[in-house]
Amino acid sequence: MISYLSDHVALLTSGKADFNEEQFEKLKKHYIEIIETSIKEIEHKKGNIEKIIFSDGTEKKIDTPYASLPFTQHSDIPISLGCELTELGHLKVNQFQETNISGIFACGDNTNMLRSVANAVYSGNLTGAVVNGKLVEEEF
Repeated sequence: MISYLSDHVALLTSGKADFNEEQFEKLKKHYIEIIETSIKEIEHKKGNIEKIIFSDGTEKKIDTPYASLPFTQHSDIPISLGCELTELGHLKVNQFQETNISGIFACGDNTNMLRSVANAVYSGNLTGAVVNGKLVEEEF
């Protein structure tokens, strides 16, 4: 997707690239440079990245870096209660925002890789409605 934002895209693997032949061909077809040399240093001025210096002494000027960062939960409470996580580290919920632990619900960014206010509002609204319904059922 990034190749639609810029004509000059380089993929820095900081080590041996782990792509199959088809993936290499696709990257080559879209003129995406693959740099496997490990990164020694990232040079910046006032927080704006200017260039990357590699372990072999070569340098690459960059305008905009993109990184695939792993997701981590900001609280370990759900995990300590036994809530399951997805492969990506989000709390695993069903279509009604219920975790695998009865009575524990989750919503928002901790359950979904789609990080947006709209998604958080939607899932929070759904969760509230489901919890309200469960409480009414208990009382009835």
